[in-house]
Amino acid sequence: MKFHWRSSMRIVLVHGINQEGKSADIIRDEWMGALRRTCSKEGLADPTIDISRIDAAFYGDTLLALSAGWVAGQTIALGAEEASDDFDEFSVKALEEMALRMGATREDIESEAATTTVALGAGIHKKWVKAIARVIERISPFGGTLAMRFLGQAHAYLRNQHVNSEINRLVEPLFEDDEPMVVIAHSLGTVLCYSLLRKFAERNRPRQVPLLITLGSPLGIDSVRKSFSKPRNRPAGVVRWFNGADPEDFIALQASLTPTTFGSGIENYPDFENGHDDPHSVAAYLSDKRVVLAIAETV
Repeated sequence: MKFHWRSSMRIVLVHGINQEGKSADIIRDEWMGALRRTCSKEGLADPTIDISRIDAAFYGDTLLALSAGWVAGQTIALGAEEASDDFDEFSVKALEEMALRMGATREDIESEAATTTVALGAGIHKKWVKAIARVIERISPFGGTLAMRFLGQAHAYLRNQHVNSEINRLVEPLFEDDEPMVVIAHSLGTVLCYSLLRKFAERNRPRQVPLLITLGSPLGIDSVRKSFSKPRNRPAGVVRWFNGADPEDFIALQASLTPTTFGSGIENYPDFENGHDDPHSVAAYLSDKRVVLAIAETV
C-alpha cells in the first residue's frame, strides 16, 4: 500500500543505547549513510531525496550521566550487586531471558544462585540478579555489559521522573512540528518514541506519522511494556507501524509486538539477519531492504 501526502514530509531518527560521545549530526550521517548504502546494494532509488529535512535526536551523553550512578567499574556482577531494589524488580525476569538468549541454561543460573550470597536484608530479587549477571559475565562479557547498560538506562528513563523529564526535554522538540514525519527508532529509542507519541495524543495533539519504524525494540519486555498504562495501543496519528527484530537480538526479547501487547495492525518482521557479532546493531538493521522499501512506499 502506498500513502500519498499533500504536504512535505520529514524524517526523525531516534537512537538507542551505546551512542555516547556522538552528536545529532553523527547519528544522522551514520543512519542515512547506512540506508543509502542499502539502496545502492539493492539497486533501489533513494527514497529520501524529496524529504524536506532529516532530524536526529541525541540524548546519549545525558542518559549515561543520569543512569550510570549504580554501575561501578566494568564488572557486570558488581553493577548488579550495587543496583537498587527497584532496579532488581524491574530487570530480573528480563535479565534471565537475555541470559537464555545468549546461550546460558536455567541449570547454569540455578547453580550460580545456589552459591551466591548477598547482604543481609537485600531485596528478594537481589540474589537472582547477581547470579544471572555472573553467568552472563562468563559466557558473554560484551553482551552482559550491553544488557546491564540497557536495563539501567531503561529503568532510569521509565522509573525516574527527573531522568524522564531531562531526556524528553532533548527529544520532544523534534516532534513539535506539525509536518508529517517518518519516525525511525532503534533500541531504547523505540521506548522514547512510543512514550512521546502517546503524550502528544493525550494532549489532543496526535502527531502525523504515516510510518513508524521500530528496530530492535525492547517494548515487548514485560517490565518495559507494563511501565505504560493501558490501553497500550498504536498511538493516535501513527498510520503504519513497521517493527523489525533479529531473533538473536537479546534486547528485542519479544521479536513481535502482538495484538495482546500493543493492539492490532502492527507489521512484524521478526526475521532480520544482522549477523552474530552484534545482532542489535542499528547499521545492520538499516541494511535490510525492507526498511528502505517501507520508506519508499510511504514517501
